Amino acid sequence: MDIETQPDPAALRRSHRATIADAEPILVRQLVGEFTRRDMDAAALVRGLGFGLEDLTAFEFRVSYAQTSRLIRRATLLLPQQQLGLLLARASSLASWGLGLIGLMASADTVDMLDLATEYLRSTDHFVSLHRSDGEGGIELIAEPRFPDPDVSAVLVENAFAALVRLSRFVAGPNFAPLSVGFGCAAPPAAAALEEYFRCPVQFGQGQNRIVFPAAPQPIASADLLTAQLCRQLLAQRQRGERAASELEEAIVRALRADLRRPPPVKSIAQSVNLSERTLRRRLQQSGLSYAALLDNERMRRAVALLAESERSLVEVAEQSGFTDTRSLRRAIKRWTGRTPTQVRRGEG
Repeated sequence: MDIETQPDPAALRRSHRATIADAEPILVRQLVGEFTRRDMDAAALVRGLGFGLEDLTAFEFRVSYAQTSRLIRRATLLLPQQQLGLLLARASSLASWGLGLIGLMASADTVDMLDLATEYLRSTDHFVSLHRSDGEGGIELIAEPRFPDPDVSAVLVENAFAALVRLSRFVAGPNFAPLSVGFGCAAPPAAAALEEYFRCPVQFGQGQNRIVFPAAPQPIASADLLTAQLCRQLLAQRQRGERAASELEEAIVRALRADLRRPPPVKSIAQSVNLSERTLRRRLQQSGLSYAALLDNERMRRAVALLAESERSLVEVAEQSGFTDTRSLRRAIKRWTGRTPTQVRRGEG
């Protein structure tokens, strides 16, 4: 094979990484909210992406870059006159930042606030990497897209900077503003709207995506040292997290959890994510997974949880976990845990 036609290992790794569903769906929820406010079809916006509107209400729900980028491209086509990143940052609920917002509010001053924001804010951190660089002009935050996707990256970086400024003004006061903003993309038609929002010079076609804040710390009225430390600890724990599932695995697991008594056939799950059944099975195999193993794991999770956390009879546990009878349930519990259902219920072994 000619060297020029060989696959790029780095590109292959990025391609796989793009399908890992490990990002909080803040941007997805914001887009759905914006379409709903405009009386546009939000269900059509997410169709074929492996999840539905009902999934966005689940606390543990996560999305991949591939899903988010497809959604952004659709929204850009449907809202062509909008600065999408800025629009979403301005329209979003501050409460959607949850623990991150509390951490910002508890910070001692604006320098601590920006440090925490750089490390832990969870909107685009899986898609855009933020890091601090102290220059002579102030505190510089550099945004580097994690995937080579210029059109989508422009929206993500714009949203990250706009959201950061909105949060900072809420915490430090309405007059808090960056000193300058620079974007790597070309100037959009609505560039003036960005300069009006940031209240500072905004440049385009720069070598880096950069936002510069004043270096002098400004006190924060809601500062609380203990709360700030606790938030940092909790945010760090959440950031470490567990092994993230791929978006395909997440889609299958959600479909299975809906009704383990009547699990959907592979073909219907494949159709929901715009794949053929053969392609879905091949991708699972490439990840070391199978539909049968995922189904078995979900039945185990449901059965063990029901035994440990409820007083339901074995007949009820078997029925809700998708077993035909208690004998099948007993065999499965023994295979999974090496214990009997009674021992699992008592916490023995």
